[in-house]
Amino acid sequence: MKKQDILIEIGCEDLPFWAGEYFREQWVPVFTSLLVEYRLDHGEVNFFYTIRRIILYIKDISPKQKDITTEIYGPPIEMSLDKNGNFKQAAYKFANSHNMSVENLLVKERKGKKVLALIKYEKGKQTSEIFGDILEESIRRIEIPRGMKWDGGNFKFLRPIRWITALYGKKDIKISLAGIKSTKFSYGHRTLAPCRFKVSNPSDYMDKVIKRFVMFDPDIRFEFVKAEISRKTGIKNFILDEKHLKKVVSLLEYPVIEVCRLKEEYLEIPQEIVSAVITKLNGIPLLDKNGHLNRNYIAVFDGVGGDEIKNNYQDVLYAKMEDALFFIKMDLRTDFAGYINGLKNIIYHPKWGSMYERVERFKKIYSIMNNYFDLSDEEKGNIYTIISLCKNDLSTLMVTEFPALEGVIGRIYAEKNGYNSIIASGIEQHYWPRYSGDALPRTKESAVSSIIVRLETICGFLLDNMEIKGSGDPYGLKRTTNGLIEIIWDRKLNFPLREVIRKILEVFGSYSSEGEDRIMDFILQRIDNLFAGEGISPGIRKAVMAVDGENLVILREKIDAIENFFKTGSAKNILVPFIRVANILKQAKEKGVSPETFEESMLVEKTERELYHFYRENLKISELLDNKTRDYVGFLRQLSKWREIIDRFFDDVLVMCENENLRNNRLALLKKINNLFLLFADFSLIPIVEVEDA
Repeated sequence: MKKQDILIEIGCEDLPFWAGEYFREQWVPVFTSLLVEYRLDHGEVNFFYTIRRIILYIKDISPKQKDITTEIYGPPIEMSLDKNGNFKQAAYKFANSHNMSVENLLVKERKGKKVLALIKYEKGKQTSEIFGDILEESIRRIEIPRGMKWDGGNFKFLRPIRWITALYGKKDIKISLAGIKSTKFSYGHRTLAPCRFKVSNPSDYMDKVIKRFVMFDPDIRFEFVKAEISRKTGIKNFILDEKHLKKVVSLLEYPVIEVCRLKEEYLEIPQEIVSAVITKLNGIPLLDKNGHLNRNYIAVFDGVGGDEIKNNYQDVLYAKMEDALFFIKMDLRTDFAGYINGLKNIIYHPKWGSMYERVERFKKIYSIMNNYFDLSDEEKGNIYTIISLCKNDLSTLMVTEFPALEGVIGRIYAEKNGYNSIIASGIEQHYWPRYSGDALPRTKESAVSSIIVRLETICGFLLDNMEIKGSGDPYGLKRTTNGLIEIIWDRKLNFPLREVIRKILEVFGSYSSEGEDRIMDFILQRIDNLFAGEGISPGIRKAVMAVDGENLVILREKIDAIENFFKTGSAKNILVPFIRVANILKQAKEKGVSPETFEESMLVEKTERELYHFYRENLKISELLDNKTRDYVGFLRQLSKWREIIDRFFDDVLVMCENENLRNNRLALLKKINNLFLLFADFSLIPIVEVEDA
């Protein structure tokens, strides 16, 4: 049989908007790896989804598993055969455990010993026979957030499954999930083409489902909606929130666009509030190239539009806009600073108390951070005011109704209460960046405020022993930490991280060395991940982080310096001599030799005297690493000059000689040189292979 395509469609009750991308990121890789595990050759794996179906389309999958021959090793000969060559009990147990006869046993050599072995041949099964097992196992292997259970609690899925379509070429595949058995039938759009239809093969499905008003590809739905907006509004250059649009199209199967219009009086409301109201009702606000809100906005419906539906939608939105106007009016009756008292009624954390208590911790952390930054009196005052007010909008009616406006409402209300622009913008920007790639705080005051809040968050949750496993991050702690690191790098805010964390833990009244280490390890892990995302090699990351892990600015600058320097082709001039020195010191330590005392008078060979003089002449290069100078490229340039003298030293001088005094003195000299190299990084952690092309 030739290779053919496979189609799997799982039809469900309405899925949450995030389900499709979650399955793409979590399930599809597991499913694909299982195809390899089950020895099935295949082509491209395509994944599609709508609000009520997820679809797998696998191209050119082989009709059966590959046959496999496995050599299995058993017990040693001395345990398996007696002196007459007869099989002992161990041999019989080994054969029986693999459903084989002892006559099939062979004698093989493994790791220098003779052992019993057997050759096991496994014939591949038909793809159609095992595919159901692969599908079910792949679903069981992933976490299903807030999943529902069926089949006696043995199977979990996001929503009740209503139908399964499964085909291998023209042949149906027998699959059963949650008691639902697969067929050759599928369903069209729930209102435009709700009837069941028969599918003859995977490509036939693609043709028929589109004709029944199901745009199964979310990317096509996304681009279709953007094109329709342009066509129906006549606006060519508009800006919209693409992340929100993707959410909207994930809730549809056949998008229908209607252009709606705001009332004139709503244009007087801050546009962030108007946009939030539209967004909450799954509408799409439009901005011009200057970021100004357009009076037209978009409503997207699934399959059915028209004036009546559009007017009903607008009536609901107008009611929400009136609510917003009322909330603003009521909120502004209270002075913005007065909302601090409302924070006493908002629980932040079961262990760490209310949001009011959290703000009090911000103030204490501010007094710690104050000692590390060069701030003017005006900057200090602005930061203190920002962290004192930054959570006040949580107790307003507007944020209670529209949580997405947290920070934005704080900025708007602060402006209306007469606070300066630095304070008002800082209240909003202390949340920045909200996600990867988002804007960073634009002022020093908002950057420092964001660092204070993020450090309090990280320390508080990790002190509570919150588990963060794999891709799981229920409280956004990875995102919070990434933002902390990015702000420090962007603003070059130079401070000793571990020392600050230690003092913050004292603010929580819960200091322990274990807690301090756990928080530092978590932050360093996020730094390592960010560097990895930039393509920094593992060796360079480890080498620099082994020496500098507590000052993020120095760490960033060293990584950049070594990356750029190695690109000049000078990597080996540093790595080769360092590794030679480090290796001989390591060998000596393994033999129990760890010399500390060095005597210049004991240098007898010409080359070792030259090496020592070279070392003395270069001691001043450590000044290049001074906190004020930080000339890391200059330091690396000087290190690269050591190769010739060190190579000559190892060629001319026998370090591990029989004379113990000479040997120890030479090792002590090499240790001094090693310590000089270690001021920058532990270069021994960089494999030569990583930089061979550098």
